[in-house]
Amino acid sequence: MSKSINDISLQEELRNGNRNSLKEVYVTYRSDFLKYAFTYNISETDALDIYHDTIIAFNKSFVINKTVLEKSSVKTYLFGIGKNKIYNHFKKSKKVVLVKDQKEDGYDSISIESVEPTIEQITLSNALEKISKSCKTLLRLFYFRNLDIEEILRVTDYKDANTISSHKSRCMKKLKELVGK
Repeated sequence: MSKSINDISLQEELRNGNRNSLKEVYVTYRSDFLKYAFTYNISETDALDIYHDTIIAFNKSFVINKTVLEKSSVKTYLFGIGKNKIYNHFKKSKKVVLVKDQKEDGYDSISIESVEPTIEQITLSNALEKISKSCKTLLRLFYFRNLDIEEILRVTDYKDANTISSHKSRCMKKLKELVGK
């Protein structure tokens, strides 16, 4: 992927700790990030908190680690950090079920135990590991995150919706071959 001059100079300014550049990133991608976070059924308050944490981690990555993005854009990198922050949010807020205590009229909370995956789920998981990273990413965005083609276009570097549709079709064909259906 070729980098635009603006993206390269923005990265340099971020590495130099330029607050105006950080503000530009914050303002430019805030709306798109919140839309992306909402696809995970996160409240607006949590989405904003996650975005702020993402911006802080993003800034530290450039200022302290002097990150140089060679294969992704600033937006893609920011959203990658945000995706991990969203996953961590779900890990921290484990779902609980309230059950009636037999001895008292109060409630105790218990954790939900994990359910073993079915043979079909294991087969699909193994097939997903064998396809390309771009196919994996695209199929996860479309089927697991329920993003439509236009939303995928906004959060990725595809050039247009037709490219996404044809790539998804090729990926599904390959996945079906691997699953054996």
